[in-house]
Amino acid sequence: MVSTVASGVLRGRPFGGVMTLVHKRLQNCTTVVCAADRYVVVVVGNLLVINVYFPCTGTANRLYICEEMINELMILISKHSYKTVII
Repeated sequence: MVSTVASGVLRGRPFGGVMTLVHKRLQNCTTVVCAADRYVVVVVGNLLVINVYFPCTGTANRLYICEEMINELMILISKHSYKTVII
């Protein structure tokens, strides 16, 4: 991985990830709650936005990864008492 990162910009599915863009006029009311390899949780005003990248069917330990992500996201959701959550 080190040699791959050193070679330049990473492109393609093996280097997928998650990114959430928020318009600059909303930056004053935006907070990043959590940014992980497979999900990003952002608060925009009173809205909790969760962007998730689930593994494809060929991924080893796919079920375990999905269960762990869902458990972590449920904990984050329970910590933030927002009426509106977008996943």
